[in-house]
Amino acid sequence: MATRTAQPSLRLLKPFLRPAVWPMVGGFVSGLGYALMSGVGLPAMLKTVMPVFFGREEEASPQVVAAAKALFGEDYAAKLLLVACLGMPAVMLLRGLCALMNRYLLNLAGFRFLDGLRRAVFARLQELPLEFYQRHKAGDLVSRLVTDAQQLKHLVTALSEDLIKQPLLLLAALGFLIYTSITERSALFTLIALLSVPVCVIPIRAATTRLLRRARALAYQSGELAAAVTETVQAPLEIQADNLQSRQQERFDQQLRVLLRLSMKAVKYESIVAPIIEFIATVGFMIGLYFGVKSGIDFATFSALGVALYLSYEPIKALGSIQAKIRSAQGSFERLAAILTAPDTVPDPPRPKPVPAGRQPIRFEQVRFRYPTQALDTPAALSDVDVEIAPGETVALVGPSGAGKTTFALLVPRFYDPTEGRVTYGGIDLRELTKADLRRQIAIVPQNPALFHATIAENIRVSRPDASDADVIEAARRAYIHDFIQSLPAGYDTMVGERGASLSGGQRQRIAVARAFLKNAPVLILDEATSALDSESEAMVQEALKQLVQGRTTIMIAHRFSSLTLANRILVFEQGRITGDGPPETLRRTHATYRRMQELQQLA
Repeated sequence: MATRTAQPSLRLLKPFLRPAVWPMVGGFVSGLGYALMSGVGLPAMLKTVMPVFFGREEEASPQVVAAAKALFGEDYAAKLLLVACLGMPAVMLLRGLCALMNRYLLNLAGFRFLDGLRRAVFARLQELPLEFYQRHKAGDLVSRLVTDAQQLKHLVTALSEDLIKQPLLLLAALGFLIYTSITERSALFTLIALLSVPVCVIPIRAATTRLLRRARALAYQSGELAAAVTETVQAPLEIQADNLQSRQQERFDQQLRVLLRLSMKAVKYESIVAPIIEFIATVGFMIGLYFGVKSGIDFATFSALGVALYLSYEPIKALGSIQAKIRSAQGSFERLAAILTAPDTVPDPPRPKPVPAGRQPIRFEQVRFRYPTQALDTPAALSDVDVEIAPGETVALVGPSGAGKTTFALLVPRFYDPTEGRVTYGGIDLRELTKADLRRQIAIVPQNPALFHATIAENIRVSRPDASDADVIEAARRAYIHDFIQSLPAGYDTMVGERGASLSGGQRQRIAVARAFLKNAPVLILDEATSALDSESEAMVQEALKQLVQGRTTIMIAHRFSSLTLANRILVFEQGRITGDGPPETLRRTHATYRRMQELQQLA
């Protein structure tokens, strides 16, 4: 079920509205010109000039007749007709230009707003902590940034013609109606006709309230569909290997059926507004006509009032459609705004301290950590962790799956903050350093490194964008990947494909090692970079890692005990606690769990 999201405040929107102010002002001015020429100009022409052309001078405006006689003499009708016939195209041309400028400028304002919003959402997605990504599906987030933003773009395009013009046209037409009714003593006709205006609001409000609920559900379901598609296209091997195609197809079909049902409900409520308003408007007009004729209204006045009434009902119908479209897109906007307002659970300090220079010790002081998604009745991911890692020391973290090794390592670059206790670098609490400054001191080689759809050189250079070509080549040499790169037809300019699909696991790992060499950070985190490799690839990566750890403070998550040759100290984790700490040889003699794990791996 889609959950109700708090509506974004104007303060949130202000930065995105600022670049759109002047196009909005221009759109308002041009819309005002269009409204005056339509809502006042056309009825006024019918009321004041047209009777002269049909020999009904007594129904025409005395001021117009007097002015025409003064300019053209007693035989003014033919010349006034010529002026009107020449002037009307000019007025319509100017009216059309106003409509064009109104639509163009409002589109420009809307697209500037959306451009700023999309940029801000994308930037925010890159800043939000890992906890946020654990609570949201990747496909849903992609859907928000692409599909929901596109929905808003369609809304801007759809509304650009009506958003300013129709309200102003309504005001101009109503203003002419009221003025004419007062001066011509035809107030009864107008009053009865205008009574239908507030009645039109009732179906609009009822339909748009229901439409908003459907729009929220529709936006949520679109995210679910995108998540299902993303999950499928990211795992083609597993789906085909286990013959899951029919299951995935059924899930996709089910999502589409729900999406179709919600879409048609939204269409129903969008479409029902205009016919209801047309019916109410016709009833009001006919009642007004009846009483107007009974009160002795003349034909010229009735024609002018009729046109003005028509011009006022059309904006009401258009405004009802506008409100329906806005409600329809509100769910999409709320989903984007939810990213901007998502809390940063790992905030930068208001007054950050500088990072200590040189190699520094890392200390965990009575650290306890529980993931926000963990149930309260389950053990914490880390409990009572109190340990110090000396500068230049290579420490391996071992233990069963779920024992807390990865959590321990993730606290060092501040992907999470401790629930209790603190982690320090050079005696300074990590929460007193900015994340950017801290992470410049840390290089990470993950178990499954992410490569971008770019050249090999660009993928190595991500750790230090300003690095020279010579630095990139040297890092590749030290990672034992240079010779392979040179063997490729385009060398370092070879595109690696999405997620590095064109490279083997060992090659991707060595590119990740090359990144770490290039970054040359004093702290290194290795998430078992050889666990998924064959023996030959593992040997090459291990050789590269031996060089990489030299002189660096290294924390290594060890799944394979063969990688422990790099470590001079072992931390054994069990159920979130450190139960063993010492050199490998000592722990093999004194720590039963460590000894049993090593024996099981040797047997395997």
